[in-house]
Amino acid sequence: MGEKILKIKYRCQHPSCQIKICREGEITIEESKFQELLSAYEEDDIFKSPKGICRLGFSQPFKIIQEEEEEAEEGVESPIEILKKEHKEVLKLLETMEDQIRKRDIEGLWVTSARVEDEIMLHSVEKEEGVLFPIIKKVAPFIEGHLMIMHEDHQELMAFLHSFREGLQEDDILDGVAYSVISNLRSHIRKEDNEFFDEVDRLLDKDMKKKLLEGMKIMEERHVHIEPGDRHAIDEEEAKRRREFKETLMAAKKEAEEDHCH
Repeated sequence: MGEKILKIKYRCQHPSCQIKICREGEITIEESKFQELLSAYEEDDIFKSPKGICRLGFSQPFKIIQEEEEEAEEGVESPIEILKKEHKEVLKLLETMEDQIRKRDIEGLWVTSARVEDEIMLHSVEKEEGVLFPIIKKVAPFIEGHLMIMHEDHQELMAFLHSFREGLQEDDILDGVAYSVISNLRSHIRKEDNEFFDEVDRLLDKDMKKKLLEGMKIMEERHVHIEPGDRHAIDEEEAKRRREFKETLMAAKKEAEEDHCH
């Protein structure tokens, strides 16, 4: 049997909190994690708020209004855990890239960078932006600005990868671009794993997680894998796709700069 999952309705005890979603809400959490939060206070009905749930940026005392138990569905993995596991696979590819850069292995980098691009397309663009983001916006419209930043991160990562692969086609390993890809992607994954995904997991109820799993499965079935191809061949479709990513990224940056100026 899976670990018990608790559904906790709470009310924030911070006296100056005026944000409705912070004052009262609901979280779904594993029993073991909830017991850790509960041990922070002597009162039986007060627990420490999970990391990242309070907009003020630090933990608050939450009072239990209602507590229900759900049995974790046996044999069904959480969609958030699946996304985190996919991140681990990408991190392994980045380690491979670093090793290939040190060895100046152009052919190896050509294959590995294509695999990284394929992972970003399926995981970040198709699963996150195509399935997860629309679900999240329905239950937490206040998070839309954060989702836009993540979208721009995805676009920028793809643009870096395209530039790096263009260099490989000219028999040149662009170290600066490569390390920008590796550093930015690691930072992006760290933010998602340690902040964004935990918050998302609390926002999604059982039905939403089921819908997310179904959507992710559909994306996997529809996904057309990005193959390395011939390093010296000119692929017009690929070149067009790269130009579109760069144009989208430049337009987004220009819009952000204009908003900042105003």
